[in-house]
Amino acid sequence: MEERKKQKGEIIPQKERYQLRHAAGIYWLLDMEQSGMPYVKPVPMNEMGAAIWKMLRQGMDLDEIAEKLSETYEIPAKQAREDAGAFLAELRKQGVVI
Repeated sequence: MEERKKQKGEIIPQKERYQLRHAAGIYWLLDMEQSGMPYVKPVPMNEMGAAIWKMLRQGMDLDEIAEKLSETYEIPAKQAREDAGAFLAELRKQGVVI
């Protein structure tokens, strides 16, 4: 990829701190800003976790995410909200900055 100088007034997109990857049937959330010491392991997640992460990156709030999960996975909205909330709490526990 060719490097170029920033032009006055040009907006350069900020690199995403976290990248979602799919390998061996599992989704992995990688912290791209870690220095390596101590090493921060990637966070494994299932398909629903990956879907929640993608919706977060799109700027959706918890209620919007729950509504979409309810529609997609045909589960009650209350259950979808509880599941999404628990997933976000687990990400925070793992040290992921949301």
